[in-house]
Amino acid sequence: MTRKYVFGPINSRRLGVSLGVDLVPLKVCPLDCVYCEARATTLLTMERKEYVPVDTVLEELDNVLAASPQLDYITFSGSGEPTLNSRIGDVIRFVKSRYPQYKVCLLTNGLLLGDKELQKDISQLDLLIPSLDGSNAAEYEAVNRPVSSMPFDRFISDLKDYLPRAPMPVYLELFILPGVNDSDEAVSRFAEIIKSLKVDRVQLNTLDRPGAVPDLKCADEATVKRFIAGLKDAAPVEAVGKYKYLNIT
Repeated sequence: MTRKYVFGPINSRRLGVSLGVDLVPLKVCPLDCVYCEARATTLLTMERKEYVPVDTVLEELDNVLAASPQLDYITFSGSGEPTLNSRIGDVIRFVKSRYPQYKVCLLTNGLLLGDKELQKDISQLDLLIPSLDGSNAAEYEAVNRPVSSMPFDRFISDLKDYLPRAPMPVYLELFILPGVNDSDEAVSRFAEIIKSLKVDRVQLNTLDRPGAVPDLKCADEATVKRFIAGLKDAAPVEAVGKYKYLNIT
């Protein structure tokens, strides 16, 4: 069977052996992040609907998982924002009912986590990884270039409401973009926000492959270490990629 929506398994630097599930076309998202390796967003939206045929996704998953591959996670990621697909809950329930031996992870920009229906849809996840790339509105606009209906204050308010009571472990990804969100003041603001989110782990990331905007820079080791020092009292910190570091208690 030719697969269109299920890809891998791949070796993920964060999640081990991961089978990817892509629930939206390239590139449908409420953000147009400058660093996105999937390149520029073509449909900037907050509308939830069945962007790809979920019955076909389930058929592809069934075909792969019936062979009992060795996986660390089945991961929602890929071409855009997976929570935009209104049937993501059907896919999670399918895996947990038919293949309960597998853990399911969601990589998300987090903009829809205030949606009560989505909260129900993702309640059976084994791991949630939302992202936070701006410590204030200016950085959020510069890095994420969001849809106009989601201002920074509302985004943070939704995270503060949902993440502390989320029923699964939460790892917060923070992308460091030199010259934009890496000042000492930004680190302090990030720390205050993260304290209120009560996440299980912060994962620091920086540029690894070309993004949507040319000539972006990768954070250097000193900057990553400065973030680690500034955030370690707010949550356990992990740096992934080039400057891998683990401070998990």
